[in-house]
Amino acid sequence: MKKITVIGGGNMGGALVAGFLKSGKYALNEICVADKNPDIRDKFSSIGTVVTSDNIEAVSGAEIIILAVKPYLINMVASEIAHSLKTGQLIVSIAAGMTLSEIQDAFGKEKLCFRAIPNIAAEYMASITFVSCEKFIEDSASEKILSMFQTVGEAVLIDENLLGAATVSASCGLAYALRYIRAAMVAGVEMGLTAPMSELIVAQTVAGASRLLLNSPIHPEEAIDKVCTPGGITIAGLNELEHKGFSSSVISGHLAAYKRVKNK
Repeated sequence: MKKITVIGGGNMGGALVAGFLKSGKYALNEICVADKNPDIRDKFSSIGTVVTSDNIEAVSGAEIIILAVKPYLINMVASEIAHSLKTGQLIVSIAAGMTLSEIQDAFGKEKLCFRAIPNIAAEYMASITFVSCEKFIEDSASEKILSMFQTVGEAVLIDENLLGAATVSASCGLAYALRYIRAAMVAGVEMGLTAPMSELIVAQTVAGASRLLLNSPIHPEEAIDKVCTPGGITIAGLNELEHKGFSSSVISGHLAAYKRVKNK
């Protein structure tokens, strides 16, 4: 039996499928990818997942249906498959900007609908996924959705009104972190490192900083104090970053993205 159907095998849908499979929690025949693009179907067929271009066929028998399509396509997909859905099937939209109320209206108030915001690090089981649902949905259904997303990283249930802030912090934040990594790589090359060596050093350093925070109750500033020798090179670099507006730029970037979310 299909456990998960992903409608839309593009960047985010594809990252989720890859992560689900790498987690070892799902067999190839338990995941179905539905997409109108034959190249995408060929991609997933070549690794052994079930593929189809027929959305109605795709949702038949699936426990969880993930809508990994653009927001403007949700209503079209809903009109196509809603009448085929059975009691107990769970619908998860990962389309940013479409509210739970809009999703419920598209599928019908009796359907069990969720919003989820993962990010592309799901491919490597390193996403943080935010899940929201209507109040009437039972905890057992929410736990099933959280459990699924926990196979590709961390997953938390939050109020829908916090999804915008969470999206900026995580999904947009991934791009911001990558931009920092890119800038630090360029600095490494200017100091004489090769580009591949610089990328390895910076990426591993960022991973190390994350592990420090994720595996202990330490505050970032406390960790910074541990590596800042009085009069040393680290504090000199940090002060120059702040002189150039590093922290204020990071905050301003997040708030600019959040303003765009709220204005949509």
